Amino acid sequence: MAVPCPTSHLFLLSLFDREQWCPVLQARFAVTDLDQLRVLLGATDETELDQKIFHLEDAEALKLCEAFGIILDWAALDFPDREFIVDRIQSIQEAPYLIHTGYELPLLLDGRKKLARFVEAYPPMSFEGEERFDRWVAAGRLHKEVELEAFGDGQIEAGGHQGTRHVYFAAIGEEWRIPAMKMIWRAGRWNEHFERLEGMLFGYEDWQNNWWIERGLRGGGFGGMPHCCAVTDEGLSWIKQAGYRALPPIAEPELVLDDYDPERPLDEQMSRLERADAEALAVFSVDWRAFQLWGTEAGPHRLPASRIPELNQLLLRPIKVQEMQAKPEG
Repeated sequence: MAVPCPTSHLFLLSLFDREQWCPVLQARFAVTDLDQLRVLLGATDETELDQKIFHLEDAEALKLCEAFGIILDWAALDFPDREFIVDRIQSIQEAPYLIHTGYELPLLLDGRKKLARFVEAYPPMSFEGEERFDRWVAAGRLHKEVELEAFGDGQIEAGGHQGTRHVYFAAIGEEWRIPAMKMIWRAGRWNEHFERLEGMLFGYEDWQNNWWIERGLRGGGFGGMPHCCAVTDEGLSWIKQAGYRALPPIAEPELVLDDYDPERPLDEQMSRLERADAEALAVFSVDWRAFQLWGTEAGPHRLPASRIPELNQLLLRPIKVQEMQAKPEG
């Protein structure tokens, strides 16, 4: 009998330059024994490995490299204000280009990034590393603006936070991007068009924005959470008349809907939706508020028919329809 391969978990070891406020040397490494990594990093459990960023001294980083066969030659990078960081590889790092997050300062100074925005709760009235950016503001290389947004009704969060602090840095000559960014954030419900405008203002190239938008539309974030339901021929006609912007009312007491998986065969998806009389599959995306309708558990879900109008208010983009193939006669 074949022995199954152990699951491999990807992590990233980075040498972080606190002067430039970004990593300058990095290496990915695979971990099959999470307990071994947990002990080396001093983590209490696997959840902490998922959520926490670990800061290491040189000797601790060397032990980690020896334990997992990591090759990271930092001998020539002997600058004083540095540290090693370990964290789990995130899906954002699968992009075929450099995501600006974590590299804002050198990219701004190099002209590759036009605008950076940091959003943190206040107090305190600064985010970690802000003084590194402020040096270049004082030197006339960067422009800075700060906007405070207090919580409503004088609310104070745990930890004494009173609101959010929005900090903008722009390359000199690119200051116009700050009011433009503020305008799109206040324009209304977020979608892929605002996401593209934001990417353009940050300084991403068109092909990079195209990749990001396509990825986002597949689910999560501005792309919403993809779900589906079965519709009859009458319901399909109703959707078309509504411009693919709303799901139809139904005679049944409940609408059965499910998390949409494009890899799931259509006949299997339809059987999960319990509609033998269905003519098509309606695929739609909703924002996070849909959890208030059916909870956070995996589908299928049962939504009272009377709440379909509430669901329609949460649709983020036009409904896509997959019609069933006609069954052969005889």
